[in-house]
Amino acid sequence: MRLRRQLGDDGYATIATAGFAAALLTLYAAVGAAAALVIAHHEAQVAADLAAVAGAFAVYRGEDACGAADAVAGYNGASIRTCTVSGADVTVSAVVRGREVSSTAGPV
Repeated sequence: MRLRRQLGDDGYATIATAGFAAALLTLYAAVGAAAALVIAHHEAQVAADLAAVAGAFAVYRGEDACGAADAVAGYNGASIRTCTVSGADVTVSAVVRGREVSSTAGPV
């Protein structure tokens, strides 16, 4: 008499677990990437705001506004893409990890 092995459900839990693990890892990677973009945007916004205020204060003191804005942005891990002075208003565009944000400051 021959023994015949029938196909059963042995091992299905391993395959299902591997699939669920892959799906969770993909979800975690997507959430992590989205969080990194949001954090970079906020860091760029803070750097642009501080740089614009520093530039406006430099205009008030009669100094180089864009030089002051560039220094403050650098202290905050950002780089200045554009800096324009219009009267006493300073508009700065700061970039952090590819996220660019603009901010304007001047007297009230």
